[in-house]
Amino acid sequence: MLEETLMNHVKKISHQKDMANKSQMIVKGCVDFFSFQRASLFSYSCLTGVGEGICACTSEDTFSLHNIKEKIHDIYPIHQAVIHNKPIYLTIQHAKSSIPAKYVKRFSISSLAIIPMMVNDMVIGFVLVDPIQANESVTKNDLMKLSHYLKLTVSSTSDSAPPSYLLSKRETEVLQYLANGLGLKQMAPKMSVSEFTVRDHISSAIRKLGVNHRTEAVAVAIRHKMII
Repeated sequence: MLEETLMNHVKKISHQKDMANKSQMIVKGCVDFFSFQRASLFSYSCLTGVGEGICACTSEDTFSLHNIKEKIHDIYPIHQAVIHNKPIYLTIQHAKSSIPAKYVKRFSISSLAIIPMMVNDMVIGFVLVDPIQANESVTKNDLMKLSHYLKLTVSSTSDSAPPSYLLSKRETEVLQYLANGLGLKQMAPKMSVSEFTVRDHISSAIRKLGVNHRTEAVAVAIRHKMII
């Protein structure tokens, strides 16, 4: 059972209206209430297979990860975690051999745990957490507790508003274009992608928002001020 102070933190997350602050509170909880030195939040689209950075937190600072965008299929352990919706722990050796070297160097990655986040039976994001000590193992119990915490943050958010902080930039962009009355043929050249890719982004946004069609997705996005 999660302690009372952590449950109060989850409640605060559910009441937070600003999506950037909500994202930061989620990763901050991973650091403040669990034995991790850093937590990083990413969105994920099962249709495009792309993971995009949102934000990260340490005990001293919170910072943006918006410049990170990768095909998750190319990063085997993260891909396995999201397609099977199962937390995975990587030892130092496994992390350094399977995570792209540019990120290992940039973030001084040692061991690492990957925790998927799910809404409406679909993985929409994941959190990467670094243990406080480089050689410190993460137990199954640790992963279960953290996974439960993240599940609570997403479910509490979904009860009050859709998890827009996990919509990718492209998904938000296509919803805005739809709201402006643009069709696929008009959106594709503006986004420098094919009409098929535009359709994929729309479908992913619809699923993440838990609605059935484009019109409803746009209405929900406007109502919750994701777009204007």
